[in-house]
Amino acid sequence: MLFLKRIATFVVLFMVLSFGLSLGTLMVGGAIAGGMAGAQGNASQAGSFQQGFTHGYEAGHRAGVEFGRKYGGIILLGSLGVSAVASLVLSFGGAFPWCRRPQAPAALHFD
Repeated sequence: MLFLKRIATFVVLFMVLSFGLSLGTLMVGGAIAGGMAGAQGNASQAGSFQQGFTHGYEAGHRAGVEFGRKYGGIILLGSLGVSAVASLVLSFGGAFPWCRRPQAPAALHFD
């Protein structure tokens, strides 16, 4: 029964961690790439503030999408690997109370 609890914990934790890690990494990387491109697009555009903001937004959006297309597969594979290792360690290492072996009662010594 303990083994089944650990396997179920591993599967659920693997799915949650892989989704969270891949989505979070893509969001952060896309935001950084988009912010850098948006800042460069803003600086290079002449004209009013609103025009520069619009061009910077478009450049940032394109850079974020391109980051996702270019590095999406690598990020997915990396997050799957990290999630698998972390899920195994957490579920079979006894990090959760339902994944621990029950402790044997202490022996009584009458001296």
